[in-house]
Amino acid sequence: MTLTGYIWTLLLLLYSHLLKSIGATEIVMLPTKHYYYAVTGANAGLGLESVRQLASLHDAPPCNRDTSCSDEDATAIIGVTIFLLCRNPVSAQQAIDSLTASKNEYPTNVSFTYVPFDSSDRSSVKTAIETLSQSITDRHIMNGLLLNAGGFTSDRNGTLTKSGTTIIAETNLIGHAVLVDGLIQSKKLQQGSRVIFSGSEAGMGEPFAIKWGNDLDYYINILTGKAYKTKKNKNKYTPQDGYGHIKGMIAFYTAAMARRHGDIYFAAVSPGSTKDTYLMDQGSFPNALKYVFKGFICLSGQHGVDVGAGRYIDALVDNNGGRDGWGYESGTFVCSKKGYIGEVCDATELKKGKPFGEQPKQDLVYEAVQSFMLR
Repeated sequence: MTLTGYIWTLLLLLYSHLLKSIGATEIVMLPTKHYYYAVTGANAGLGLESVRQLASLHDAPPCNRDTSCSDEDATAIIGVTIFLLCRNPVSAQQAIDSLTASKNEYPTNVSFTYVPFDSSDRSSVKTAIETLSQSITDRHIMNGLLLNAGGFTSDRNGTLTKSGTTIIAETNLIGHAVLVDGLIQSKKLQQGSRVIFSGSEAGMGEPFAIKWGNDLDYYINILTGKAYKTKKNKNKYTPQDGYGHIKGMIAFYTAAMARRHGDIYFAAVSPGSTKDTYLMDQGSFPNALKYVFKGFICLSGQHGVDVGAGRYIDALVDNNGGRDGWGYESGTFVCSKKGYIGEVCDATELKKGKPFGEQPKQDLVYEAVQSFMLR
């Protein structure tokens, strides 16, 4: 328990003793609760908006004898800590400054903490695991982990990282998988925790469905970039192909993790086509091609960053005192039902999304990802 928690509990005890001494109504002594969340890529766009929405959710004062409280609400929330995981300390501090400047919009018990994190750098990921594990107090867990960092990255050629995977694979999938595994090992992700990977409709293929393989080498070759080599060893990697394959593998991996860790909620959630995220401006596309893609995206329809982040938060806080009615089972890939915006659905309800429900493919992706976890 934090110092704030001890002070809060002591004050309640003293107040309860005072009420008893004068014959007044007794306050119900409620167990204390501190919520912890972490968001990767939290300094801008969808990540920062997700932090904003999280910050506004938890504000529950103690109940007393004159107020009816459900079992789920019967907890005195003494604090909410949101960890902003990102690479750049300057932009991270700017994000925190913008959040604290709007403090009157959030409950007074919310705090923001920067944690250095680069999902493409294995040493950075391991340091973040240690920092988070030490920062979450005893008997508390990571209530929600949103794995938002990634995108197309700035790589145009399928460049490899030290672990032997492409930058786009390491940044979007492998680095996040290592983070999740480390927090499970430290017992900060356990029963009651929720882990949300950033998914995308691109993972189903655009315009044609991806024909997912049925052997381990197929998925390993995507991770290492060999899938994009011709027989003459010519590199035919494109950012859009790499992005689609990795986002699809995230959906498979999420389902596999859900089956292996039944006490933790997992989901891959697409934020949909969202304005002001700068996804196409990361540097992976030449200007001419970038503007072609931007035009296509605009014609296909976009919604605001608040709507895209709202999809994440609906998944991240369901049954944790935030929003109700999410309704998707652990392991689900949730995406737009039609196109890239609007109503959402389980991807397996769509023709192009049916493979994500196939357990053999889920297990192959799991094995492929795990083979790079210790490198």
